Amino acid sequence: MITPDEALRIILENVKALPEEEAPLSKANDRVLAQDLVARENLPSFDNSAMDGFAVRSEDLTGAGKASPVGLPVQDIFIAGTTKESGLRSRHAIKIMTGAPVPVGADAIAIKETTRADSDAFVEINHQPDPGDHIRRAGEDVRSGDLLLKKGVTLRPYEIALLAAQGLVTLPVIRQPRIKIFATGDELVDPSQDISFGKIRNSNGPSIVAGLNRWGVEPTDSILVRDNADELEGALRIGLMKNDVLIISGGVSIGDYDHTKAVLEKIGFQILFWKVAIKPGKPLLFAKFMQAGQPKYAFGLPGNPVSALVCLEEFVRVALETLKGHKPHYPSYHLKGHVLNSYVKPVNRQQYIFCQVQRENDEFLLSIIRPQGSAMMGMASRANSLAVAPIGVSHIQTGDVLSFRWLK
Repeated sequence: MITPDEALRIILENVKALPEEEAPLSKANDRVLAQDLVARENLPSFDNSAMDGFAVRSEDLTGAGKASPVGLPVQDIFIAGTTKESGLRSRHAIKIMTGAPVPVGADAIAIKETTRADSDAFVEINHQPDPGDHIRRAGEDVRSGDLLLKKGVTLRPYEIALLAAQGLVTLPVIRQPRIKIFATGDELVDPSQDISFGKIRNSNGPSIVAGLNRWGVEPTDSILVRDNADELEGALRIGLMKNDVLIISGGVSIGDYDHTKAVLEKIGFQILFWKVAIKPGKPLLFAKFMQAGQPKYAFGLPGNPVSALVCLEEFVRVALETLKGHKPHYPSYHLKGHVLNSYVKPVNRQQYIFCQVQRENDEFLLSIIRPQGSAMMGMASRANSLAVAPIGVSHIQTGDVLSFRWLK
C-alpha cells in the first residue's frame, strides 16, 4: 500500500490539462480560458449617463442651490438606446436616462433628485454639478487593445458579461473531459428493476454520475458490465476510443472474479498505483494509457458504494479538476472538533470517519456514527461531516481532536 499523499502526488504528476477547443459563450461558465484575449473595443464604447437626470453644461448652473434653483428649457429627451446625436445648446438641458449617450456639449449630469420638473418642457435644478459628474467615459473600464483576460482564468458570470460586451460568441477554452463509467458485478441490476435473491440494484453508477455532475462534468455514459474478463475488456476498449477517463467500480480487489487490474494491463494501461493505505477504499487503482501522444486514464474504485464515493471525492476529483485546467482543490480538513465517543481503527491506514457534528459555543463536537461500513449507504446519508484519522493512530479516545470537513 502507498500513503494517500503519495497517491495524490502520482495523480498530479501524471494528469495534465486537456487540449483547447472553441466553446459557445453560453456554455463557457466555469471553463478555463486557453489563450490570452485582447479587448476589441472600448468599454463603454461611448460617453453615457450613469444616472437618470438632465444633461447640462455645468457652467450654466453656476450658483444653483436649494434656495436659488436655476431654470432651463428642456431641449430634448435621450433614452437608453437612442441614436440621436444632436448637441446641447447653451442654457438648455436634455432629459436623459441611465445608459443613454451624453449629448455633445454636455459635461455633467444633474441627477433627477436635484431637479423639479412640472413638464417635459422646463426644469429647475438646485445643485451645480462638477464637470464629469455622473458620466461614464468611453474606455474608462476597458480600452481597445488592452489585455482583456489572461490564459488560465476560470470564467465566472462576471467574465462572461465582459466577453459578451466585447461581442465574443465563442471562446478558446480547455476541453471538458470525456468520461465513461462502468459498474461491474454479476449481482447488479438496474435501479428500475425488481431484485431477486442474490441481486442488488446498481447504486454506484448513478452516484458517480451525480458526483461528476456536481463538479461540472457530464459523463458520456454509465453502463453495467458482468464479472467476465472478456466482456470487461470489450467494454473498456470501446470506452477508450472516445473518452479521456474510464471509471470502473468493482472488480478491483484480489478475488477470483476481480478482473479490472488484469484487463487494464492487457489493454496496455500502465498501473501507476494499486492499493492505498486508506479506509474505506484500500483497493483504489490508477492507471495511464497513451494514445496518439495523448494520455488517457483509468480509475478502479472499490465496488462498495461508500468506498467508491470516498475515493471519487478524495482522489478522482483532483484529476478531473486538473484535466479541466483548474487548480485542483483538495478536500479541506481544516476544521477541528472534539470527539464525543471512542473508536478503534487500523493503525496502518488513514480512515475517513463519518460523523454527526454539532457546534456548542465556539467548539465543534464530533459524534462518530457506529457502526461504520463501506457498504452502509444509510450510515453515510446520516452523516453531516467526514473526519480523518491519520496513519499511526489505532484508538480514538473521547476528547481527542480530529480534523473534519462538512458533507452537507
